[in-house]
Amino acid sequence: MEPLYQDRLGHFRQELKKQGREAFLVSKPENLQYLSGFRGDSTWILVTGSDKLLFTDFRYIEQAREESPGWQVVENKTGLAAALKDQMVKLGLKELAFDSGYITMEVYQRLELTLGKDVSLYPQQDPCSLLRQVKDPWELLQMEKAAAIGDEALTLLLPSIRPGVSEKELALELNYQMSKLGSEKPSFDTIVAAGPQGALPHAKPSGYRLKEGDMVTLDFGAIVGGYHSDMTRTFILGKGHRLQEERYRLVLAAQEKALAAIEPGVNVRSIDNLARQYLAEAGYGDYFGHGLGHSVGLEIHEDPRFSPIAEDIPLLPGMVMTVEPGVYLPGWGGLRIEDSITVTFNSIKFLTKFPKTLEEITIIW
Repeated sequence: MEPLYQDRLGHFRQELKKQGREAFLVSKPENLQYLSGFRGDSTWILVTGSDKLLFTDFRYIEQAREESPGWQVVENKTGLAAALKDQMVKLGLKELAFDSGYITMEVYQRLELTLGKDVSLYPQQDPCSLLRQVKDPWELLQMEKAAAIGDEALTLLLPSIRPGVSEKELALELNYQMSKLGSEKPSFDTIVAAGPQGALPHAKPSGYRLKEGDMVTLDFGAIVGGYHSDMTRTFILGKGHRLQEERYRLVLAAQEKALAAIEPGVNVRSIDNLARQYLAEAGYGDYFGHGLGHSVGLEIHEDPRFSPIAEDIPLLPGMVMTVEPGVYLPGWGGLRIEDSITVTFNSIKFLTKFPKTLEEITIIW
């Protein structure tokens, strides 16, 4: 199976035509990879109705030719903006749309100065932002591989989750296992939060050493082909206390309630509300302060999102979403359970498959 670059470019051009634009400058690295396959930096691509040009410098010329066959590779010798101007003059282009969410004011001013008054600049959303929401079969395959690496790496880490080991040691070992299994790098800075640290949703691994009775949250992911996975599991070291078990079952039930409601056409805000209301009715509404989840792909956080402030977007087959309710209580700790799923034509498919029942996450040695 090969990446469907031609299909993606075709859809991109259709969006460009709808917007009435003759040319678009793609500058965000993830969007560059999505359209062309190129994975270097210091690069722009220019797309028109019939042309596709990739601008890069000497360091990446051969890489660009190898990763982006069929693209006109233009070497940047005097600056990206100057190289772009030369090609726009050759093509007779008088307008240029660009990604208003990525191009900085400094770069915009450079474009304005270099291209001159004969070229009209139009800031707008890059069409890739919409197209990337639904993954094609090749993308889904990469994400399945990345999720499988995460599952296996956590399985290999289990014997190390014991009293006396530090959060940092667990994070390093987990990253090492993912790398051995084929991950390009961690999806993000691996989170290991034990005991009171669990109250911090994005805690940084510290020198804190695990103790019997601690809850331990691990949030991590792998990358394959540039595509991310994302999973969180919370473990209990030894037999759990009543309150730990009660809160764990509560969060798991909130996740299961949301997962059961996911199908094409359902609004993303309604999924968030199901889990949020369930936790609120149990008295934990104030202790669940983040969104229920987000899309994943070439970036770890993509749109759409399960959130009370999300745009009014219906789910579509091929969207990959996380579902990650949690509760965080300062002074006590916290827990989160997260899975990544693909929306199918009538339900969901789990990408992450590591066990999560209370019995399975209770570690007895």
